[in-house]
Amino acid sequence: MNRQLRRTAAAIMLAAVAAVIGCGTQVAQTEEVSTTNIRGIDPRNFDTTCAPCKDFYQYANGTWLKNNPVPKEYGSWGTFHEVFERNNKLLKQILDEVSAGRHAAGSVAQKIGDFYACGMDTAAINRTGIEPLKADFERINAISSIPELCRVISEYHAEGMDMLFDTDALEDLYNSSMTNLWATQAGLGLPERDYYTRDDSASVKLREQYVEHMTNMFKLLGDDSGAAAAHAQAVLALETRLAEASWTQSDMRNYPAWYRVKTVAEVKQLAPNFDWDGYFGSLGLTGVSSISFGPEQFFTGMSSALVEIPLDDWKQYLRWNLITTNAFYLGEEFDKEDFRFFGTILGGSQERQERWKRVLGPINNFMGEALGQLFVERAFTPETKTRALEMVNNLKIALRESIQNLDWMSDATKAKALEKLDAFKTKIGYPDKWRDYTGLQIGKVSFVENARAGRAFDAKFKLSKVGKTPDPAEWDMNPQTVNAGYNPVKNEIIFPAGILQPPFFDGAIDDAVNYGAMGIAIGHETTHGFDDSGRRFDKNGNMADWWTEEDSKRYEERSAKLVEQFNGYYVADSVQVNGALCLGENIADLGGLRLTLRALEIASQGKTDPMIDGFTQPQRLFLSYAQVWRNSTTPEAEKLQVQSDSHPPAHFRVIGPLGHLEEFQKAFGCKEGDPTVRPPDQRVQVW
Repeated sequence: MNRQLRRTAAAIMLAAVAAVIGCGTQVAQTEEVSTTNIRGIDPRNFDTTCAPCKDFYQYANGTWLKNNPVPKEYGSWGTFHEVFERNNKLLKQILDEVSAGRHAAGSVAQKIGDFYACGMDTAAINRTGIEPLKADFERINAISSIPELCRVISEYHAEGMDMLFDTDALEDLYNSSMTNLWATQAGLGLPERDYYTRDDSASVKLREQYVEHMTNMFKLLGDDSGAAAAHAQAVLALETRLAEASWTQSDMRNYPAWYRVKTVAEVKQLAPNFDWDGYFGSLGLTGVSSISFGPEQFFTGMSSALVEIPLDDWKQYLRWNLITTNAFYLGEEFDKEDFRFFGTILGGSQERQERWKRVLGPINNFMGEALGQLFVERAFTPETKTRALEMVNNLKIALRESIQNLDWMSDATKAKALEKLDAFKTKIGYPDKWRDYTGLQIGKVSFVENARAGRAFDAKFKLSKVGKTPDPAEWDMNPQTVNAGYNPVKNEIIFPAGILQPPFFDGAIDDAVNYGAMGIAIGHETTHGFDDSGRRFDKNGNMADWWTEEDSKRYEERSAKLVEQFNGYYVADSVQVNGALCLGENIADLGGLRLTLRALEIASQGKTDPMIDGFTQPQRLFLSYAQVWRNSTTPEAEKLQVQSDSHPPAHFRVIGPLGHLEEFQKAFGCKEGDPTVRPPDQRVQVW
């Protein structure tokens, strides 16, 4: 998360006046504010009519928000998107070069180049249309029994098209040295279960629009209007049945409540109407003896639905899944209709992205590491990696100190927490060992068939891990990804080269700005190891209760205050933020901020800290934090986020944790009673 701070004495005076009048409706600008932004935070982005202690997000970003409406091709727009777009331009340059060259058959360059060239040939894609899927529709139409239905679903799973439920090959939660086959709830076309169960007018309207969308897609397959509408209603009813058997997003964060390793015999007993033997055979896992399985109520409900819902409805469900999975690959009409619903109605975007960007997506999905290897050669230096590792080490020191000084945790639990911290693994930039794509067959004949080959290749790769010890060198993200993460079963933090770019990270600028953006990202991911989910895993990545009963109680009491705080936030006037769903992110944001303040102190030992453009070091850190989270968004995208995403909206990610920090109050002279300052009895320190 190339910056240099620019701020004049006149701007500071304006901020002092704003502290009295609060946030105005217009954004003030004066000639006295520096307009130079070489390497840092640009004061032209500020709203100096808004007091820092009233709404720090608006103060730091108000002019930027005013001057940067959401581009029509997006539902939201912010720093992550800016870096994503910049990375994409480099990736496009790479793709243009690769697709224009001659390469040995079977080489990675040939596969990437052909996939890209094929995806850009819209005339050929429109001519081909659904022809490559005709055999699939014939196969679905010929299904005459539940066993045949299960066989077809199993075959699609083997190709990487998860229908009805999801499967993956992942570390066992209680034995992270073993890779298990996982099965979990899925099968829905809308984002999650509550989209089917809420009865407010907006939710009812959205389901009507979903049915209209499915009807249009069935028409594009050749169904007449009446049949298309009936098929759409049947799919909605079937998906609603699955949704009613599903757990909420918040419930699914409680791993111990739903995660179970079941023997094949137990799985058959829980879901007897699905052909599990045939399923394992289709996946090439004939020797599998157990499966990570849950929530149980979903699979029990799924099993009942298989025999209680008419077979023809199941056929339409499979047709729908096949066409919505492949909509982008089948030509302009399918692509436009798919975007109309999922992009515009659900996501708030008004225009589709340029074609090359959309073709880049599946390349990242199916050959992401191969493309990432070319990306890091041009966009990531050893010096960047070295400085990033230095930041990681300082954050770990800060967390060690924090754990040792906690007044609410017992010595026994502290010892276990420190063991876990010492066992943390760090991945920076890119893998030491690149993935082998030898078995992937890509040509220039059919875009949909290339996508199908990529999907099947990836599924086979994942399933090949079942029953084996996980490879510690394997990455869960592509190097070009603008993101970061913590994996509890590997007890590792990961920061790809894609996010270690300005303004998140710049090796040549002020430490406070780097720590306020990338340092806090590192602190955030490190804290995830101890959030409401991460704390359930031990140093080896195994789910274990290493807490005393009293410590767990104190932890839950403190985190409950964060749930209550974020439940009090709303978007689009009436949609409530789900404090339980975003609890892990809020613990990580608050903890990450605390740790980063201390890590910056560690990095600054022995150094002078001159004011830069009138800002102290802590002020620069907080401004960097606020500006890296700036984000314009459409109401549709914001509603989608709070209803289905564990990350809270950007505005609340800034003002939410700051209200707990005395360091912020001191840095900007905030006083008790100011809107940004939470009352003492509502402040939280977890880590």
